[in-house]
Amino acid sequence: MFDSQALAALGVDTEAGLAYCAGDPEFYAEMLGEYAAEARVGLDELERFFAGQDWQRYGIRAHSIKSTSRMIGATAFSELARALEFAAREGRTGDIAARHAPFVAGYRQLAGGIREALG
Repeated sequence: MFDSQALAALGVDTEAGLAYCAGDPEFYAEMLGEYAAEARVGLDELERFFAGQDWQRYGIRAHSIKSTSRMIGATAFSELARALEFAAREGRTGDIAARHAPFVAGYRQLAGGIREALG
């Protein structure tokens, strides 16, 4: 179904994620799969919005990543997304510029690790 230890190594709290999924491991695995699949779209959009300096849409995408990351138990990553969401909302483009590349790399790593943990 999913490798809890591999997820924990990525910073994913599977107990928290399971709690969002009513304790149903199959549903949680499904949510993890959707998260990893959606990351491809999310990464493309983040890069496009960043390049186009579309901070409103960038903030909306960061908000989405924040919420879905929290739901799967990736709380620390969710907080990084939250910081970018608020930076975009408040027009702090310097903060976005400083955090964008590491955030994208982390998102890519998290999604890839989830795919591996799902087998």
